Amino acid sequence: MPEGDAESIFDGRSSILFATIAGVSLGLMTGGRAGPARGARWRASRVVAIRGALLIALGVALTLLDTPIAIILDTYGFLFLVAIPLLVAPRWVLAVVAAAAAVGGPWLVETVTAAVDTEAALPVSSVANPFLYFPSRWILGTYPAPVWLAYIALGLLIARCGVELRRTQLLLLTLGSVVALAGYTTAAALGDPVFAHDDTTFEVVSSGAVAVAVIGLFTALTESTGRRMRTAVTRILQPLWATGSMPLTVYSAQIVALWWYVENTDYEGWLGWQSVPLFVVFALTTLLFCSLYRLVFRQGPLEWLVARISTQRPWRRPRERHDERPAAGGP
Repeated sequence: MPEGDAESIFDGRSSILFATIAGVSLGLMTGGRAGPARGARWRASRVVAIRGALLIALGVALTLLDTPIAIILDTYGFLFLVAIPLLVAPRWVLAVVAAAAAVGGPWLVETVTAAVDTEAALPVSSVANPFLYFPSRWILGTYPAPVWLAYIALGLLIARCGVELRRTQLLLLTLGSVVALAGYTTAAALGDPVFAHDDTTFEVVSSGAVAVAVIGLFTALTESTGRRMRTAVTRILQPLWATGSMPLTVYSAQIVALWWYVENTDYEGWLGWQSVPLFVVFALTTLLFCSLYRLVFRQGPLEWLVARISTQRPWRRPRERHDERPAAGGP
């Protein structure tokens, strides 16, 4: 996103929205409102663990490219692993965890950062041992897990409350809007306005509430429009829908493309990496590619790969079936 006033609207809030949606996705893929059935809990935990490990591997690989972007995928993967016990937690526990992370997470990160000599804020090219650097980055970096666990728990709570229900959608929209307004106003009145990636309690509450309101708004709009209107809107927004159906592929491809651009061009000035022309090129190319790709395939390549590995585990040999019935004429 180019620098300027437009960036300030999205900076920080977009990643918080994605983290909250990631929590909702975890909830939906593990049973939705009811949660995982007792007999399916191990399988649900295993799938989430494998996906978390894959996200960590991909995030580490993209980080090692050393682009100007603060990669979030490996932190997502770490948070997936941390959230596994929450998959079977009741709603009140999810609410308590989200609140505790919102209040205690910023204090914990600040305290630990002040007490230890950490390289978490440095680019990966500046550290002596990159692979020892990543765990500290997950805890104390741009997306510190003690704070960002609040968004994952919040998203899980939304899924467990039934995000598909009309009353839940309206509650999310109303409550999210009120809390966001109150949070931003209170922070400004106290002389501590919210800025992107502050990771303060006010940012967690205010920007988290914005994410809640956005989720409530768009799920409500989806449910409230008639069939013909939904069809028309789907056709108009097909490029955005196609892009949104393969976020992992799009994110990774754009990071690789940006790495190539930074490595092979003079990326300052009019075509700087945060310039409007480059943003437009990236956006239009992404929309066009995803629209054409979805005409042929149902999933993005990375989405397909992650789903196949985490749910089908292709490295396992199929079990041999033994027919225990006696042969004809046997005893």
